[in-house]
Amino acid sequence: MPATPDASSARLRRAVAAAIVVVSAVGPAIAHADEPRETPSPLLATHGWQLALSGYVQADLVGWSQASLDELDPATGKPLDEERFLVRRGRLRAEARRGDVFASLELDGNTVEGATARLVSATVGWRHRELVVLTAGLFKTPFGAEVPAAERDKPFLEPPTVARALFAGSYDAGAMASGAYGLARWSIALTNGAPVGDARWKGVDPTHSFDVVGRVGVDVPLPRRGRVVAGVSALVGTGLHPGTPPTKDTFQWVDENQDGIVQTTELNIVPGTTGSPSQTFDRDALGADLAVHWCLCALGEGVAFVEVALATNLDRGVIYADPIARGMRDLRELGVAIGVVQDVTRHAQVGVRYDRYDGDRDAQEREGVDIVTTYQRFSTLAIMAAARWSGARFVLEYDREQNPYGRGDDGAPTTRAADRVTLRAQVGF
Repeated sequence: MPATPDASSARLRRAVAAAIVVVSAVGPAIAHADEPRETPSPLLATHGWQLALSGYVQADLVGWSQASLDELDPATGKPLDEERFLVRRGRLRAEARRGDVFASLELDGNTVEGATARLVSATVGWRHRELVVLTAGLFKTPFGAEVPAAERDKPFLEPPTVARALFAGSYDAGAMASGAYGLARWSIALTNGAPVGDARWKGVDPTHSFDVVGRVGVDVPLPRRGRVVAGVSALVGTGLHPGTPPTKDTFQWVDENQDGIVQTTELNIVPGTTGSPSQTFDRDALGADLAVHWCLCALGEGVAFVEVALATNLDRGVIYADPIARGMRDLRELGVAIGVVQDVTRHAQVGVRYDRYDGDRDAQEREGVDIVTTYQRFSTLAIMAAARWSGARFVLEYDREQNPYGRGDDGAPTTRAADRVTLRAQVGF
């Protein structure tokens, strides 16, 4: 006899209930392949696969900004107003695992430069416990401590300038091997060398060579729930200076007598150019990071951290590094970030961070007949206070920022203040 609708519904309810039981028995959450953060319990288990969904939304209000103007950028035509509401990040992440095989996909929507939807991360991989994890796809570059960290878990609103300059966008496509054994932590990756935030190449690899980047570190437990995390990172790779195409000779007419009639004496020949081929150049970086974690029973956990990076020709987001365009002169970069964050019970957090970045340590400029050294140093002092409750987080941050590309009232180059106050509401699931 065919099953009645009620019988079919009962079987469906029993199947869903069985699936829930299976999911509840799965145990620990699936580990992120590229973000070392605890993930939610699997939402669905079927045919041996476990699927988990997570996400968050960060809504910002830039309440005050010294650099904000009711004007348009004359070069790009974009508004210069920074005092506004915006969706900084809206992320949705799906993770699937079957045995030692896993895959992840993360999407983002934001209104930073108009409504935008894009792919953030997509990986496939294989895991043998925590000893070896092999990952391929689009993942966070394993350099230092700041770049690989998950945005939803960072205490401060945005990364320091050195991270935004050297690893613009944080994500790059490639293949990575990582793992942990005892106190040791390691990762090494072969990447395109054009991260998604690359100001020139926008994530598209312009050369046939790949960048090699990695980190070796330790995670040492201390008494009373403390720990010390330290590491050394390195990168070697190749960049590309774009060539120019050849041009033909052209005529230029200048109506000198303003009569609207072309005369031979008003015609000038603009000679063509032979063009130039594209050229590659070497780039590298060396970094070190240290973080000391502690726990104060009356207040909560805290951490003090410092990170330093030395690089050559690696800036891809702030002062674009092209040594060939700079007269065959290498651009040496130096960045440092230091700070402390302390929980104040489970529901509040305070922190302060200072970062400084010099995108061209050998920059010079002509003043009259003299050649003088210029200092293109960005610096930011960030002071943060946050409240947390049941998956929600509200952050108030004051950034005291110095921009070396400002101009004085007389038009001369000068370092100008670009302070701002931002309020962020974040809810995750």
